Amino acid sequence: MKFLGPLVLMVLGFAISATCVTAQQDDQDKDKDNYFTGTLVENAPDHLKVSRVLQGKSENRVFKINAETKVEGGRLRVRARITVRYASGDDSDTAILVIVRPASKKQK
Repeated sequence: MKFLGPLVLMVLGFAISATCVTAQQDDQDKDKDNYFTGTLVENAPDHLKVSRVLQGKSENRVFKINAETKVEGGRLRVRARITVRYASGDDSDTAILVIVRPASKKQK
């Protein structure tokens, strides 16, 4: 019976520290940047549609854009290579930063 009190306190201490570590890991997962690189297929005032092909599989993504979305590297044009940094939301993904990649020069 003498060991029951300290044992309970020790178990509670471990439980509290485990909860704190899990909360910190969840916060770090939210802070991770999400990137999507592909070809601009559609450029509308309220969204961008980007397509990419990886290992023979085609993937299309639609990103909402707003006044806070930054565009770097040039103008958005259809068939331009772009990288989109985005934040995932409940209903859709919102573009935070769009980087327009320079056109590759053809080698002779």
